[in-house]
This record gives sequence, C-alpha cells and structure tokens, in this order.
Amino acid sequence: MRFRSITFADSSGDAINAVLLFGFAVPLISKNFLVYTFNEEPRAGRIRVYLAALYKQGETYSLGALETDRDHVFALQALKQIVKTESP
Repeated sequence: MRFRSITFADSSGDAINAVLLFGFAVPLISKNFLVYTFNEEPRAGRIRVYLAALYKQGETYSLGALETDRDHVFALQALKQIVKTESP
C-alpha cells in the first residue's frame, strides 16, 4: 500500500515527515481536515493519529489547530462515522 507523506516544520524549523492517512470535509461548517501519523513506536498494537484543520491561503495550503469547540464536535463526529463505516 502506498501512502502520501507530508512535511511539517517543528518549532525549531526542522523538517518532520508524517504519513497522510486521509482527508475529509465537513460541508455543514465549510471546513476540511486531514488525518495523519508520525513514525512513532506503536503501543499495544495501536498507532497514534492526529487531526488537523486544512486551510487554503492563496495558492498554498497549511495545517492548523481546530479553531472552535464547534469545529471539534463536527470533525470528531465525522471521523467517528468514517471509522465506523470503514471498519470490518
């Protein structure tokens, strides 16, 4: 299986690679989100995943924190539905 990678800059400006798992939109709040993971050691057979808001700035995109409680609620509801739908 092939994955796309994305590169972040940490607080000191060093590049960190992450694996992009998937993205999704929540039209009701007009927001887009990405789910990604780093190459971290799994614990008890589980990997940690991260959720970020995707923002378009002109011709480029950036990731950021979810801005409001409403964003959190809708993003997590959508994420739970995706996981529920895609789980065997």
